[in-house]
Amino acid sequence: MPALDPSEYTIDELEDELAEIDDPEELREVRDAEADGEDRTGARELIDERLDAVADDGASAGGDGSGEEGGENGASSRGGASIAAVREQLLEVAPGLLGRDLDAITGMQRDDDGWRATVEAVERRAVPDSQDILGRYEVLVDGSGGIAGYRRVGRHRRGDTESDR
Repeated sequence: MPALDPSEYTIDELEDELAEIDDPEELREVRDAEADGEDRTGARELIDERLDAVADDGASAGGDGSGEEGGENGASSRGGASIAAVREQLLEVAPGLLGRDLDAITGMQRDDDGWRATVEAVERRAVPDSQDILGRYEVLVDGSGGIAGYRRVGRHRRGDTESDR
C-alpha cells in the first residue's frame, strides 16, 4: 500500500499531493491503488503526468538547473495542458465565451489536438429550478490550454432524467 491513498483526495487535492512525490516506484503504487479503487480517469492522468515528469527529471539529471517540471501551464511531458489546468481555464473563460452562467463541466477528454470538454450552461432560469433550460456545449481546448472553439450540442431541462441525452 502506498504512503498516499488517492481515494482520500479530490482530483484537485491529489495534484498538490502528487507534486510532493519524487519516487517513480511510489507513483506507480499510487496509480495501482487508484486503478484498484475509484479508478478516476482524471486522477490516473494526473498520476501519469507526474510519473512522466519525475522520469524525465531522472533521465535529464542536471538539465538546465532550473528545477522546473513540465512545460507552460503545468503541461505534461506528453504535451499539452494538464486536466486540472484545462478545468481552471474553462471555469474562468466559459461564462464569458458562452454569455451564460456555467452550470457544470460534465466531461473532459484528451484528444490529438488538446482537450474536448462538455459543459452545461443555464440558458433560461425557471421556478422551480428543475425547469431551468440548460445548454450543453462542446468546447475545444488547444494543446497550450487556450480555447480553440465551441458549439452547442443540445438543450434539456435540468429535471430531465433520460440517460441518453
